[in-house]
Amino acid sequence: MISGGPVAQRDNYRSECIRWLSEFAPDLFVTFVFNRWITMDEAQRTFEEFHCRLDRKLLGRSFIERPDERTDYRATIEKPDTNIHIHALFRMTAEQKSRFSVEAPAIWTKLVEAGSLDIQPVHHSEGVAQYITKELRPETSDRILLPRHKERKLNIAV
Repeated sequence: MISGGPVAQRDNYRSECIRWLSEFAPDLFVTFVFNRWITMDEAQRTFEEFHCRLDRKLLGRSFIERPDERTDYRATIEKPDTNIHIHALFRMTAEQKSRFSVEAPAIWTKLVEAGSLDIQPVHHSEGVAQYITKELRPETSDRILLPRHKERKLNIAV
């Protein structure tokens, strides 16, 4: 249980998010930039569509029937009122990782014409977890995005 005043609660919440994301052990750190104003809901739907299209490219048309082979991610929406973008940590197989850099930019450009991606390997899980949680608070937990095919399997009580 989170205790203490508002600052302590915020710090405890963020610390738990950092721990949870670090334990996820991601392979890639990707920033999805829209370069236009959109709502948080639209950003989430666009990101989810990106994920479906990516997995279709990597696994074929039957990707939905193979949930354990799909790419996995943890993501956060940042700056929803000014320069909305999504920071995502992806975990995937070595083959998926090598194909990601080739497939992802084309998929994102089809979805968000003015958008761009920044794809980086993860060398330090805790460092990227600290970075993507810098705006997370208990009251902004709706900015955490999880793959729909994994949501029911995860224990994300932080």
